[in-house]
Amino acid sequence: MKKNHFKRMLAPLILAPAAMIPVCVGQVTQSPPNYTITTPSQQYEYDVNNQSSGQIPQDNNVDDSLDFSLAAGATYVLSINTAVIHPVDICTDSGDENFYSGASAQTVNSGTVTLTIPSSNYPPALYYICDIHFFYGTITITPPQAPPPTTILNVNLTTNNVTLTFTGGTNTSQVIPQYSSNLTTWLPVSNIPGYTNLWGTNADGTFSGTNISLFGRDPLDAICGPNVFLRVKQVSP
Repeated sequence: MKKNHFKRMLAPLILAPAAMIPVCVGQVTQSPPNYTITTPSQQYEYDVNNQSSGQIPQDNNVDDSLDFSLAAGATYVLSINTAVIHPVDICTDSGDENFYSGASAQTVNSGTVTLTIPSSNYPPALYYICDIHFFYGTITITPPQAPPPTTILNVNLTTNNVTLTFTGGTNTSQVIPQYSSNLTTWLPVSNIPGYTNLWGTNADGTFSGTNISLFGRDPLDAICGPNVFLRVKQVSP
């Protein structure tokens, strides 16, 4: 389930001493919402990202909304902005009887729903359904996709900080910058005081694919001694 991608190993960094600190977990990245679900003019049909199915809106148990697909092994963010009379349920069948456990919320007409699909034992399809009128759209679940490549682009040292710039990581994959003194034991840089992550976004709000991790320089020498190596670990969902 976990894969380590060595794209570039850095030469040892000589850093100043500081105190030992405990280990923390890495941070999961998430992009802005992938899909926006709306009901323009309160129609009895859902549009997705301003795209209609082209079907005649109907207020019964019929697939009249846009069908689309999602890859398993990923997390998606749905932005729901529908009429009050058309709240959205995420279900494993088209009859609105079985709520999908991987949805962060149900019966939503305003807000976001985080949709997590495991990489194995995932349903063949999900359905986003009006909780009141039962019209719906089908979400076909496809096999997991390979995670995007991860590469360390730059390491910048100042008197007090290290800035690590790297590619990889979207809402569909987790990337964790790590450090080591012996290339065997690796710890997340998130355990270093002053750690912050800046996930790059484009002007339109989409993810740019470039990450910047900033963390304190002083603690690394006390933890690692004279040799410090950096890498980025990518974790499949």
